[in-house]
Amino acid sequence: MELKSKNKAAALLLACLLLVTSTAVGLDLTLYLNKGEVTLQDEVISVAAFNTSEMINSKNVIISLEIDEELNLVVINTDTLEHTFTVDGYLESDNVLPALGEVSFTLSFDEAGTYRYYSDRAYGELIGASGVIHVGLGALPVFSWNLFDLNKDHTFDLASASATAMPDEYQPELFLINGRFFPETLDDADALVTLDLNEEAYITVVNSGFMDHVMHFHGFHVEIISSQHQPERIGWSKDTIPVKSGDAMTFRLFANIEGVYPVHDHNLIAVTNTGFYPGGMITQIHVGQ
Repeated sequence: MELKSKNKAAALLLACLLLVTSTAVGLDLTLYLNKGEVTLQDEVISVAAFNTSEMINSKNVIISLEIDEELNLVVINTDTLEHTFTVDGYLESDNVLPALGEVSFTLSFDEAGTYRYYSDRAYGELIGASGVIHVGLGALPVFSWNLFDLNKDHTFDLASASATAMPDEYQPELFLINGRFFPETLDDADALVTLDLNEEAYITVVNSGFMDHVMHFHGFHVEIISSQHQPERIGWSKDTIPVKSGDAMTFRLFANIEGVYPVHDHNLIAVTNTGFYPGGMITQIHVGQ
């Protein structure tokens, strides 16, 4: 009996040690803050983005964490201008990325939801250096939409720092989800929602752009689970949801109807590419397909 008790105690101690070890490891991640020219279909623009290598990509890395999980982050700035790595409410000081420098950060989040990270420099944030962090959503499939609007000509002035703010006459002409516009959004597994019938999912949405956007769902209402800028809307179930500039929101979708359904910005100009329809901020929900 004594031997069995000792074995049980040892097994319990081992299980506790494994639990502590597994939760303390955290996520190690290296990001590169890149700036350069990219071609989206036939449109050449200057962008900044947080990527996983020194190769420029207009899609910023989507970071997934558990509640209280440590993010051990190394950020390498490949630009000749300094930037920041900013997360509102979590990392707002001592966060400068020196030109051609490397900085390490450790941070964690104590509440489930969606957060935005970005460079707060005009030549970073206003040309796309802004991404999604989602926390504590691992129980369901997660899709992420990083919304961004731009005027392609302005991007070159911003990138060179000859312009330090968006001009008063700003007229956006390209509207992106995860660095792409429709129909290329359908090639992005994070933007295209694919679910089985009666499956649930989270959709995390960050508005990295300069203007507000209003996302309209065909076929479904979604529940607003979190919002950094509009907490009064949490708990609402809607098919049309405003996403304020700079906001980070979480929606929960119950896919109870089979078929293919569009999701798009309700602002008509935002579903065009340089004025040509269809384009811009359009993606789809595929259920049981």
